[in-house]
Amino acid sequence: MLKRQQPATRPQPAPVIEVLQRLWQTKLSTIALLEKWRAETADSELESGLSRHLIDERRHATMIGEQIRRLGGRITSGPKDAGTRAFAQAEEAGDDLQRLFALYRGVKPYTVDRCYHAMPHVDASLAQVLHKITLDEERHIRWADVRIQRLVTHANMRECNLIASRVRAGLQAAWERQWRHFSQMLHRAGA
Repeated sequence: MLKRQQPATRPQPAPVIEVLQRLWQTKLSTIALLEKWRAETADSELESGLSRHLIDERRHATMIGEQIRRLGGRITSGPKDAGTRAFAQAEEAGDDLQRLFALYRGVKPYTVDRCYHAMPHVDASLAQVLHKITLDEERHIRWADVRIQRLVTHANMRECNLIASRVRAGLQAAWERQWRHFSQMLHRAGA
């Protein structure tokens, strides 16, 4: 009796791998930020939450790395770019509240948006990984929103929103090339 062969993983075009590499780099930068922030905060509740998020971010980086390799890509750290500048702004934020805005209203919503837009256009295995990541990211955002509501005032809201806006702009610049290639691939495929 012949063994039935499993269908081969359909190869993903280079733009999908490029987007995954950018997502992987974003996760590495998030891990570095969380490690530094966790060591610097005096708020024990915040430190505990950041520790849990750090575990999730490391798991996300591993899952994304596995997908990159599965699809035939390589994990590369890449040159310093606008993404690095966006995370530097988050690290340099003056206090916990500003960092909450930078990460949880800047980085994480941007990541969720990119994952949601990519999910319908990738294979089922990758879509499942992206879905798991977005669920965690949305949970992290909800957690941060509770802390933000406790700390934010009318007086500091403008500065916090400005920091989140700068971080999003930095991420948009960092993702621009990869996302343009991904969008062009979808356009050519008629998706």
